[in-house]
Amino acid sequence: MKGLIYAVSTDENKYILTGVHIQLTQEKLKFIGTDGHQVATTELSTQGIGRKPGKQVESEEIIQFPIPGRVLKELARNLDDSVEFINLLYDAQSNRLGFAWQDIILRCQCLEGTYPDCEQLLARFSFDREVILEKAFLVKALERLAVLTDKKEKGIYLQFDGSLQQLRLSIEREFGKGDQVIAAHLPSEMSLNIQFNLKYLVKAAKAIPSSAIKMHLQQSDHPAMLVPYGDRPNPELQMSMRQFRRWDNT
Repeated sequence: MKGLIYAVSTDENKYILTGVHIQLTQEKLKFIGTDGHQVATTELSTQGIGRKPGKQVESEEIIQFPIPGRVLKELARNLDDSVEFINLLYDAQSNRLGFAWQDIILRCQCLEGTYPDCEQLLARFSFDREVILEKAFLVKALERLAVLTDKKEKGIYLQFDGSLQQLRLSIEREFGKGDQVIAAHLPSEMSLNIQFNLKYLVKAAKAIPSSAIKMHLQQSDHPAMLVPYGDRPNPELQMSMRQFRRWDNT
C-alpha cells in the first residue's frame, strides 16, 4: 500500500483521483492509484485467504470500488510488523469498507463516481528495453540533484549508455548544474536520452520495496514502467507492483 499512496492526487478538485481503486477477485486483490500523471498498482494474491467453507466465488466475478486515499495512509501508519493478516469487510448495500486486524477496525465510506480505467491505459503500451538499477544508488543520486530543482524547472535528464553499463543523471539551472553517474545493467547496444520529472521519479523509487529497480523503457517520448527487482523485506509475500508514468516535465 505504501508503494502507491504517493501516486494518489491530493487535489480536492480531482475528487475521484484522491481515492484508491480496489479490485477483488477470487485470486487476487489489486490497488490502483493515479493523479493523472502517474499510475501505481500493487497486487496481492488472495488464494486460500479468508475462504469460507461452502462459499464459492465465481472466478470471473470482480468486486471493485474506490476508497479515499487518506484511509490507506492511515492504515499504513497504524500497521506494524506484528500484523500477520488483515480482514477486508465490504458491504455493497451501504457502500462501506472496513479493515480489521487484531482488535482494531478501520471503516470508511467508498467514493462515488467512476475511477479511470488505468488497466486499459497500461495495455496500450509495450516495452522492449529493460534497465536494472540498485535502488539505494539511484535514490541517493536523485536526492543530491534535487537541491537544484525549483518551481519552474523540475526536469532531470537521464542518459543510458549500454557500452559503459551506466546511467548518467544530470540537471542544469542558471544558478548551477550537477551530474551523477551510477552503474546500470542494460543491453550493450542501448543508448537512450530522456527527460523526466525528478519529483515523480524519486517518489516512485523510494516507494518500491526491493533492493533493485527494473525500468521498462521504449523511447524518449514513450511512458516508462518501474517494477521491483531483487530482494524484498518479505519475500514470502506474493506481490507485484507497477509504477507507470510519463517521461515529461509536468
